[in-house]
Amino acid sequence: MVTEWTLPVSRTARYATLGTIDSSVRDCWVVCHGYGQLAAEFLTEFEPLRVPGRVIVAPEGLSRFYLEGESGAVGASWMTRESRETEIADYVGYLEAVHHQIRTRTQNETLRVTAMGFSQGTATVCRWVGRGSVRPARVVLWGGPLLPDEELAEVGERLAETRFTLVVGTRDRYVDAAALRREIGRFEAHRIPLDVITFDGGHRLDGGILRRLAVW
Repeated sequence: MVTEWTLPVSRTARYATLGTIDSSVRDCWVVCHGYGQLAAEFLTEFEPLRVPGRVIVAPEGLSRFYLEGESGAVGASWMTRESRETEIADYVGYLEAVHHQIRTRTQNETLRVTAMGFSQGTATVCRWVGRGSVRPARVVLWGGPLLPDEELAEVGERLAETRFTLVVGTRDRYVDAAALRREIGRFEAHRIPLDVITFDGGHRLDGGILRRLAVW
């Protein structure tokens, strides 16, 4: 009979940043990429938001892989269904460590945090803010799957004062109009305050919407 065991190990993770991390920082965005992306490449989308006093932090999924075959371009993933709960615990712990390091380096007790997830990163961000210690001023969920109802309810209970924003492109192949209505209904059912923003585009980020969010 085969028996599986788990063993915590130490490993090196990486994240990328835009902006200087020092005591002048007042506004921090923690942005989680989608499936098959890398943090540094993802972060280039946020270049228009770089201003003094703001730092944008992109953690990278802990599992990297070749996007095609056995060589070439590399991407990262946050998790799969295999060993699901341990992978979630690992990335929540990792995001907690990134957040702690940024706060330590800024030495700013009033640091305003926006937690944002794109595509696969939406569920990642939801689980982090639902299970971790961070209390973001805002959570932005962009073009990705949300949590099962029981997990979404827990997030709403813990973050009653946090504003959630759902962003979807009108031509996003992963989120059609019916799916969007269902997700909005789920937020309403759990009494989670929600803003909804749509834009003319597909499964991608949009510079105009990002700038709009930055002055929210």
